[in-house]
Amino acid sequence: MGNACVTNNMSANHNPKLTLQDFAKLVERLCNPSTTDAAESDDKSQPFQPGTDWHDILEKPIYGRICTNTTSKLAAAPGRKTAFVFGPETLVSEIFMTKSPYEILLHLGFLPEYIHLKACVQKANYWIILFSPKQGPNQVPVLPATWDGLKEFISKCYPEACSSIKNHWTAIQTKPVEYFEEQAGFKFIQAVSDPSKPLYMSYEKFISLPTPQKEWEARCFLYCELRIFELFSGDGVTKNTDGTDGEREYICLNYDKEQLGEGNFVAIPLEIDVPDNVKEAFKSEEK
Repeated sequence: MGNACVTNNMSANHNPKLTLQDFAKLVERLCNPSTTDAAESDDKSQPFQPGTDWHDILEKPIYGRICTNTTSKLAAAPGRKTAFVFGPETLVSEIFMTKSPYEILLHLGFLPEYIHLKACVQKANYWIILFSPKQGPNQVPVLPATWDGLKEFISKCYPEACSSIKNHWTAIQTKPVEYFEEQAGFKFIQAVSDPSKPLYMSYEKFISLPTPQKEWEARCFLYCELRIFELFSGDGVTKNTDGTDGEREYICLNYDKEQLGEGNFVAIPLEIDVPDNVKEAFKSEEK
């Protein structure tokens, strides 16, 4: 299923800018035609040309995340304090506005096997969460997932860890995760898998360690608390499986509906039509 959309002739500059609620209705119409009102489903027009600068389209920045849970948080993992999200550039892009939900998942880095596992085996529902965080001097902003953005995020959300992290910043930026795991004597994936276990490096545990904290302790903290995993490159874009750049990526708090406030959080179910060749390739998992 593709969203072969035809734009209307009106320029975005002559139309009112879209609110989050307006944009959510557009996304739902494009991604879920079978559940959309018949008149809306037949309307293939868009109020803007895909790829237009989002500042000309949106009333304020909107961010998004694909989830397979129905909780009110961006990320459902227990104890998760942060989340990686895509930004308004992605939401108004040609890829997002013209592709099917399955194609969108592929473009955002989801593997066919994983999509099949969730949709066909576990019968999980995919959702796209759209949100606009509150803005103000006392609010933690959504920041680019770059090394500079990460440093600012740590200073705002983990102030007592900031100086210790900065002591090892060069190593953190330049050394692979395996370098720190060798010092630690265990794989960090073992630590992050269960926040209740001793290996997990929480904020509280990290700042209680004898100072100065070791290199591996600093990197394990980032791995567990901020989910800075092996593929994090610090250049602010995701990486596709073929090594090419994907979409711009941001880091933010693991917001829930209550934090964001009324009208700033919308969850839209996605109709995922897994292709027959993918079902055939992984059909053994369904048994």
